Amino acid sequence: MLKNYIQIAARNLKINRSYALLNVFGLGLGMAGAVMIFLFLQYHLSTDRHQPDFDRIYKVVLDMHLDEGIEHEQGSAYALATALSHDYSQIEKVGFISKLPNVTLSSNSGGEVKRFIEKENVAYADEGYINLFSFDWIQNNGSVLLSEPFTVVLSEKMALKYFGTPDVMGKTLRLNNANDLRIVGVLKDQNKPTDLDFNIYISLPTLKQLDRTNWTGEFGWISSKNATFVKKAGGSSSATIEKSLKANGLKYYGETAKYYEHKLQPLSEVHFDERYGGQIRRSILWVLAGVGFFLLIIASINFINLATAQALKRAKEIGIRKVLGSTKSQLFWQFMAETALVTIFASVFALILVFILLPSLNNWTHTKAFHFGVFFQFEVISFWLCTVIAVIGFAGFYPAVIISGFNPIAALKSKLGTQQIGGIGLRRSLITVQLIIAQILVIGTLVLVLQLKFFKNADLGFDQNAVITIPLPKSDTIQKTKDAIRNDMLEYPDIKSVSYQYEAPTSSMGFGGSVRFDNRAEWEKFVIRDRFGDENYLQTYRMPLLAGRSIMKRDSVVEFVINEELMKRLGVRDPQLILGKQLEDGASGFKGQIVGVVKSFHLKSLQEAVEPCVIFANPKLYKEVAVKIDTKNLSQSIQHINQAWQKNYPDEVFSYEFVSEKIAKFYEKEEQLTSLIRSFAMVAILICCLGLYGMVSFMVTQKTKEIGVRKVLGASVSNIVSLFGKEFLILVTFAFFIAAPISWYAMTNWLNHFAYRIDLDWWIVVSGGIIILLITLITVGYKVVIAALMNPVKSLTSE
Repeated sequence: MLKNYIQIAARNLKINRSYALLNVFGLGLGMAGAVMIFLFLQYHLSTDRHQPDFDRIYKVVLDMHLDEGIEHEQGSAYALATALSHDYSQIEKVGFISKLPNVTLSSNSGGEVKRFIEKENVAYADEGYINLFSFDWIQNNGSVLLSEPFTVVLSEKMALKYFGTPDVMGKTLRLNNANDLRIVGVLKDQNKPTDLDFNIYISLPTLKQLDRTNWTGEFGWISSKNATFVKKAGGSSSATIEKSLKANGLKYYGETAKYYEHKLQPLSEVHFDERYGGQIRRSILWVLAGVGFFLLIIASINFINLATAQALKRAKEIGIRKVLGSTKSQLFWQFMAETALVTIFASVFALILVFILLPSLNNWTHTKAFHFGVFFQFEVISFWLCTVIAVIGFAGFYPAVIISGFNPIAALKSKLGTQQIGGIGLRRSLITVQLIIAQILVIGTLVLVLQLKFFKNADLGFDQNAVITIPLPKSDTIQKTKDAIRNDMLEYPDIKSVSYQYEAPTSSMGFGGSVRFDNRAEWEKFVIRDRFGDENYLQTYRMPLLAGRSIMKRDSVVEFVINEELMKRLGVRDPQLILGKQLEDGASGFKGQIVGVVKSFHLKSLQEAVEPCVIFANPKLYKEVAVKIDTKNLSQSIQHINQAWQKNYPDEVFSYEFVSEKIAKFYEKEEQLTSLIRSFAMVAILICCLGLYGMVSFMVTQKTKEIGVRKVLGASVSNIVSLFGKEFLILVTFAFFIAAPISWYAMTNWLNHFAYRIDLDWWIVVSGGIIILLITLITVGYKVVIAALMNPVKSLTSE
C-alpha cells in the first residue's frame, strides 16, 4: 500500500511540475533558513561545553561599586589568582592567563628565518591553566608544562606555519627578536566552539623574568587582558566562595575594599554575558530561533495555500477515485504521501543550499567550524529529521483533510465551492500571518541597518580617517630610534603627522582610575580614563582644542590635556578658567598642570556614554606609532612608511592597521546580527512571494469566467488588476497595523541598549510596510495581468 501511495504521488507531482517545483523551492528555502539558524545557535550554545566538568569551572570577574554606579570588569590580577590557589579550600584548581597582542615571533629552520607578528592568538599562561582545561596533545615533554621560564606550547597550525612540520619538540621560537623560547608541547588545532582560542602559550614565568616590576603582588593590577579561572571542589558552592572573597577584601585591597566585589562567572555564561566581554547575548539567539521557526511556518503556509489552490484542478480526479471505491482515509494518506515526497525533496534541496552557504556561516562566526562533517553530527541529523516530520504534519494535514473530504458528485460536476476547498477566509488569514512576519523582519532590518550606519558615520570627536597604526617592536626602548623613524617618515610630503601612543582615542584601552583636582583634600567621586600620547597626538587625530595647547615634549614636567566632559565633572564651565590648575592622576601617580581642553570624544563604542578623560605623555607605555597620511596615493604612502620602517627596524615585521578598521570592530556583533536578519528577511520575502502567487492563482482559477465576462462587458486590464489588488491591499494594511506595534516595541528595546542611537521615527516603520506592499502588488499584478490578457473566449469556455 505504501509503495502504491508513493508511486501515485510521484506520478501526480510529475504531471504538476510547476506546482511541485514551487513547493519544493518554498519549503526548501524555509528549511534551509531553519537549518542555518540551528547551526549558528548550536555553535554558540555549545561553546566550551566540551570541557570536562565545565559546570564546575568559573571565571573570576569583578564589579566595581563606584559612586556613579557599577562598572563591570572581566579582567583580574595575578595576585588574586595566587591567593585563590592558596587560601580557599573550596577551590580545586586555579589557572591564570594574560593575552599578549602584537607580538613578534620568529623561527630559524635550516637557515630560513620566518618572522611574523601575531596579533591576537598569543598569551602567557601558567601550568594551572594548562591543567585546568582539556587539550588534545600531539607532543609534550611528559612533565609539568609551562612551569619553567622561556618555554612555549603551540598549536599544530603554528608549528606548520613556523617550521613546516608538527615535529618541533625542543626547537626554539624567538620572542620579539630578544629571547628564545623552547618548545615543550604541540597541541591539536581547536575544532570545537571555544572562547579559549589561543594558538601559542608562553609560560608565565617568562613574563616574570621579563617584567621585574611588582605586578605579581599587586591586587590592584587589574587588566582586561588577564583572566583567572577556577574549578571548585565537588560539593562546594560558588556563592560561598564569593562570600569568602568579599570577607577577605580588606586583606587584598585595604581601605578601598568597599569598591571591589569579585564574582564567579560560570564557564557556561562566559560566552553570553556582554558585561564581562561575552560574544553574544542569549536573547539574540532566541530571536534568531524565532526567525527560524517563522521561516518554517510561512513556508508551510505556502504549501497549504498552493495545495488548496491546486485542489480545484484535481477535483475530478478525487471524484473519480471516490466513485471507484477509494475511502476518505486512503485519499488522506495518498495526499500525505505526496506531501512527504515534496518535503523530502525540499529537505534535500535545503541541505544542498546550506552546504553552499557554509562559508557564509564561517564568516559570520569568524571560524572554520562549519564544514561538510557537521551534517553527520547527531544533533544536526535529529533536527533535520524532526523538521521534516513536523513540516509533513503541519503542512500536509489540513490540505489532506480538505481534499479527502470532497463531495464526489460536486467534484465531478466542477461545482465545488470555496467552503468545500477550505474557505478563502482561512487562506487570507494564512497570507496575513505571512505578511505580518515579513513586515516585522523588514522593519527590524531597516532599524538595524540605520543604527549600524549611524555607528559608522557618527562624529567621534576626532578625525579617524587616513590614520594608520603600526605596532612598535617590544624590544625598542631607545628614544633616538623613535625620533629617527619619525623624522624619516616626515621627509615624505604625503606623511602629514606622526605620533607615539598607547592606543587611539577610541579603543579598548582600559587604563584609568581616581583623580584629584586643584590640590583638593579629597579625591573626586568619579573615575577618569587615561589616554597616553606624545606632543603630536592631538595633531594626528585633529582633536579640536577648546582652550590652551597640546602637551609639549619634556622629560620631567607632566602636562595634561583634559576633555570637556572631565572639565564639566570638575564643576568648571569656562575652559580658560581650568588652564594652569593642578591635576593628579591616581592610576599612573602622575601630577602636573592642565595645559589644554579638547572637545569631548568617544573613548569606546557608541554603545557607551562619553567618559571624563585625560591625555598625557607616558613614553614607557607607548606601543604604537600613529601616522596621518594623504590618501590621494595610498599605496605610495604605505610604501614610504615601510621604507622608513625598514631603515630603522630592519629585523622587524612591518604591519599596519587603519584606525577606522579598529573602530569598526566595536560593531562586529551588530554587523553580524544585521547581516543575519537581512539575509533571513530576504528569504521570508521570497517565500511570501510564493505564497502570494499561490493565493492569487487560487483566486484567478475561481474567477476565470468572471474575468472573461468583465472583459466582454468592456473592463480594462487595469480594472481587473484593481479588482484583485484591493483585496491584497486590505491584507497588507491589516498586517501592517499588527506588525507595526510589535516591531516598534521590539526594536525600541534593542535600541535602548545603546547610549547613542537613532530615533525610531514613524517613517521607518511605514517604509517597512510600503516595501512589503510594493512587493505584494508586483507579485499579484504579474499573475493577474496574465489572466486579464487571456482571450475572453477561452475564459468563458473553461471548465
